[in-house]
Amino acid sequence: MADAGIPVHVLRMIAGHGSITTTQRYLHPDRRSIHLAGAALSRYLAEGRQEPAGPKLVHEAAPVRHLRLVR
Repeated sequence: MADAGIPVHVLRMIAGHGSITTTQRYLHPDRRSIHLAGAALSRYLAEGRQEPAGPKLVHEAAPVRHLRLVR
């Protein structure tokens, strides 16, 4: 069911586990999932290293956001 995309919190309820970590112990990716994840990472890293053809985009600086500690 996890390979079909069922969220782990739903799997926890179906299995009757009290903790999500108990459910996660039973989730093991198959070789195909590991291969697909590696291929996706490789594509992502390759895209970041290539210069796109044509005009270059100028990215505006992202606004600086600060976290505030609330007590």
